[in-house]
Amino acid sequence: WPFPALLLLFASFSLMRGCCHAAPSGPESDSCSTLVQNRFFGFFLSSSVFPTVPCSWTLQNPDPRRYTIFIKVTKPTGGCKPFQLRTFQYDSFLETTRTYLGMESFDEIVRLCDTTVPVAFLEGGKQFLQMRKGPPRAGMAIYGGEDFKTEYLVVGKRNPSMAACQMLCQWLEDCLASSTSNRPCGIMQSPCLCWDKPPQLSVVDSCYHNGVYLENCLPSVKESGRDAEKNGE
Repeated sequence: WPFPALLLLFASFSLMRGCCHAAPSGPESDSCSTLVQNRFFGFFLSSSVFPTVPCSWTLQNPDPRRYTIFIKVTKPTGGCKPFQLRTFQYDSFLETTRTYLGMESFDEIVRLCDTTVPVAFLEGGKQFLQMRKGPPRAGMAIYGGEDFKTEYLVVGKRNPSMAACQMLCQWLEDCLASSTSNRPCGIMQSPCLCWDKPPQLSVVDSCYHNGVYLENCLPSVKESGRDAEKNGE
């Protein structure tokens, strides 16, 4: 019995070890990492997720072919530590070489210390989206660290839910309102129809559309019949 018990203990340890390494947090944040899976919306404060440095928060896309990740970052209003937060997306993380595959940075969009735009929005289509907090660069001034808030949505590319679309459309509206040539909106496209559809052709008059009579348009047969009855023909 001692050998099977030892084998079971080793298998349990290996399973736990595999679970811990399931969070592809990278070499700088293995001691303080959070992996979010199978959740489609939520939020967190930086003080709860990044209690020390280094720390990382990773959101996994359940299927990049079917879902898109959207992030809203409300920046701190007071203090900020320059170059302390890194935000990026990637396809996978190789434990053997400690490297990210398909990595794309969002740092230029977030700009956590730039309070001229108080909110930043991101759209990610890869397997993982990660925020990683590390020590500031040498020689950079350190200010009081205030909390920032992060909200996230994982939205289906086809037939997204009404609740997700309501929130995402509000994010998109705010994102476009605050975007400039130097600070582009981080949301590229939306699977939701965020504005009303253009008015359809009137049932009463199929050639009258949005206040304008259409050129080269013939009314329907039923409509022509109604017009004939009105004229007594």
